[in-house]
Amino acid sequence: MIDRTYVEKAAESGVRKLSLLQSDPGRYLTRSVLAGMYLSIVLFVFWNLSHNLHDVSIGKVVASAFFGVGLTIIVFTNAELFTSNNMYLAVSSVEGRTSWGQTVLLWGACYLGNFVGALIVAGLLYGAGALEALPLDHALYSGALHKVHQGAAAIFFKGVLANWVVCLAVRLALRCKEDIAKIAVLILVVFIFLYLGFEHSIANMGTFSMSLLGNGQITISEALFNLVFSTLGNIVGGVLFVGIPFAYINPSEENPPR
Repeated sequence: MIDRTYVEKAAESGVRKLSLLQSDPGRYLTRSVLAGMYLSIVLFVFWNLSHNLHDVSIGKVVASAFFGVGLTIIVFTNAELFTSNNMYLAVSSVEGRTSWGQTVLLWGACYLGNFVGALIVAGLLYGAGALEALPLDHALYSGALHKVHQGAAAIFFKGVLANWVVCLAVRLALRCKEDIAKIAVLILVVFIFLYLGFEHSIANMGTFSMSLLGNGQITISEALFNLVFSTLGNIVGGVLFVGIPFAYINPSEENPPR
């Protein structure tokens, strides 16, 4: 029943997250804001690596591998990320430890905090002149433009795939006892979704915020269009592809598989 232990661990994490939101919403929202900030500053490095290593044969590999640093920072600092919480709260709700209504409330609070964090980092980069210094053909701007010009179905399914991978990384990290193993798992698995160009709603918040404040050519309405469908896809990927199956295939002793 080793895997069952990790289901219970994930469910307990969901309960703790909800308890913190209910008892100290300011602290919970701060953790959410920090997650958005951590991911966005790493994202800025990712786009710069993508641009500067564009002509290098393994440039995309290097840039994609680096992005896992963002999730690693979030996990090790107890920050709150919307996409991984899609899995945690799905497990706790399936286990009957939280309700689905409470789950949606927490997701909303976490999403808002992540968005504020992305805006803060974009604002800091704008104030520092870092966005203005980027050329018009920079990978950040071309990447943002590509993201908003996809169809709704493509964005949705890429969102499903993105959070399936991200939540798999978090789910595997639950089994790691050593920090170095946890770091390796997070970086290597998250590499998959970046390298394949899937859609992560919180990362997109950072990309779009930086593009809008810099020399990008996207509009707010285009950014919101992407965020709606990438967010829905992320929820499906985290809940239906990881959270619920995680609990279902590892039942409690009171409800053994037939």
